Amino acid sequence: MVNPIKSIMKKNISILILQLFLIGLVSGQSRSDIKKLKKQFESVIQNQGKKITPPADEKKDKIGGDLPTKLDLEIKQAKLEKEEDEEALRLKHFGYDFFTKRDTLSIWNNLPMPLPYILGPGDEIIISLWGETQLRDNYTIGRDGMVYIDRGGQLSLTGKSMDQAKIYLEKQFQKVFETLKGSRPSTYMDVSLGQLKSINVTFVGEVKSPGIYPVHPFSTVLTGLIQAGGVDTTGSLRNIQIIRPVTDPQQVDMYAFLLSGETGQANMRLQDNDVIFIPPRSSRIEVVGAVKRPGIYEANSSDNVAAVVDYAGGLRTNAQHTLVVYRSNPSLVNRGAENAADAVYVPYTAADQIKIDNVNRIIAHSAPDYIKSVYIYGQVKNSGIYGFQEGMNVLDLLKMVGGLFDETYYQTIYAPRADIIRRDPRSNFPKVIPINLEELKQGNQRHNIELHNWDIILVRKNKNFAKSKQVQITGEVNVPGYYTLTKPKETLQELLSRSGGFTDRAFEDGIQLYRDSIQVALDNYNFSLAHGDSIHVPDHPGVIQVMGEVYNPGYVQYDRGRGLNNYIEAAGGFTLEARKKYITIIYPNGDVRVKDSFIPPRIKEGSLIIVHQEEKKLPFDVTEFLTNSASIAASLATIFYIINSQ
Repeated sequence: MVNPIKSIMKKNISILILQLFLIGLVSGQSRSDIKKLKKQFESVIQNQGKKITPPADEKKDKIGGDLPTKLDLEIKQAKLEKEEDEEALRLKHFGYDFFTKRDTLSIWNNLPMPLPYILGPGDEIIISLWGETQLRDNYTIGRDGMVYIDRGGQLSLTGKSMDQAKIYLEKQFQKVFETLKGSRPSTYMDVSLGQLKSINVTFVGEVKSPGIYPVHPFSTVLTGLIQAGGVDTTGSLRNIQIIRPVTDPQQVDMYAFLLSGETGQANMRLQDNDVIFIPPRSSRIEVVGAVKRPGIYEANSSDNVAAVVDYAGGLRTNAQHTLVVYRSNPSLVNRGAENAADAVYVPYTAADQIKIDNVNRIIAHSAPDYIKSVYIYGQVKNSGIYGFQEGMNVLDLLKMVGGLFDETYYQTIYAPRADIIRRDPRSNFPKVIPINLEELKQGNQRHNIELHNWDIILVRKNKNFAKSKQVQITGEVNVPGYYTLTKPKETLQELLSRSGGFTDRAFEDGIQLYRDSIQVALDNYNFSLAHGDSIHVPDHPGVIQVMGEVYNPGYVQYDRGRGLNNYIEAAGGFTLEARKKYITIIYPNGDVRVKDSFIPPRIKEGSLIIVHQEEKKLPFDVTEFLTNSASIAASLATIFYIINSQ
């Protein structure tokens, strides 16, 4: 059996040998060609022995059906499970961040004093006298509940409110300061709180850091939990218990505060030696999909599915109104089944009738991205996409786009034919339904066709009611300015006549006509004009411009009797690098002539003469040619050796 690699290599080598043979026949071979051949030889040497991929048409066709394979299903299932796992990781337990993200917030000195605050050991009071007598001093209540005041002695303030303490102290100070007495005293007294005692509150259960904390005496359940570091996600926010020695435990539901701002239970004030117990959360319900606040929520036994969805902010506007409720099935769990949850589809309107028992996941799917629209394009006032409503017709849509039948705008459209482009489920091509707008305007309802979703209406333009086509003429004409073309193929000669003809200074041979900013070469004035053309009639320049390979490029005075060589001599003559047999002459009207024979073109006033540079040819390097040839010969010898050795 013939080795395909060896066969292909021999074929490539034969081609290269033929190319090398041609080198010997063609003595003018360039160095670049030799280098290309050398690279080809090097490529053959490097690729010898490598595997050659068969052509695409020799590969076996892979025939597949529409049904997915088992591998496709496994990949899709794995992808769905991965997406669900990633979604679960992104979900946050609702409410817990409120307590844990306030480590840097100082609330100790900013809490408002509750009205029935009772003084006790550790509290500091500030007594101020002003008026005829000036005095201000701070006193701290001792552990025995007493405070010593100069001239007042030992006074008991424990168990008194601030109002009671002020009345009591004022009576005591009146014994010393007579100016405090009477209906019109000359000295006034005020009592305020300074530094306050802390109270000891024990936090146990599912809190971040259980223990006994000294907290601010004005603390509530809410601020106390913040000072203690917050609740762990394993703990309940719905059943926080305040345990006191005498009374029954009081329960606090933080959801009322977190969801609606109700501060009643959350602002319950803590007392010294209170125990805050956070039991484990009773439920864990993931609410995902088209809800406003996806997350993990906790439900009470009295809650229903609708209430939990409301905890998540309710449905978004693009949500389907059917919920998927997953409920754990204890019987399946006991048997060790892989899927231990049953899915139930529940209408959102009936979700308040579904108990929350054993529910662990609620999904609100988004509605499909299915847009009902119709489209109208062409000669209409406001083309584009418009919402589709069942029963709407052509006139309904035309009214929404601004109407077509006012007298002025109606003339701009091609009324005999507009089209409805409608998709056809039985064909690869759409249906085209013609509409006669003239008959529709006259009230013929046969053309007021009822539209379908995704219909396209095309209204064409009346070409006979187009904007006027204008040209501009400037320079040496009697009436320069803008002119409207009055007929098809109006010529330059006719425009010159309408503009009053040439002035005495006009240089008729130098008329310049521009179309799309490009000068047009004119042979005569019978040139047909188009919209946007610009014509300039210059005055006599009186010079010829010579540029390129002459010693003194520039302007030369025009003389009717001078020829091409005379103007080149006037510009200093040819340089050593000039290409004397190839000279370009550009006439002022844009026409171009080239001197490439013995008879030079006639030079007109205002012409531009360009003398080109002689082409440069690289000298033939014999040494480099021989070096490259020797390298190729050595490569050939190596290739022959490789082939013969296989």
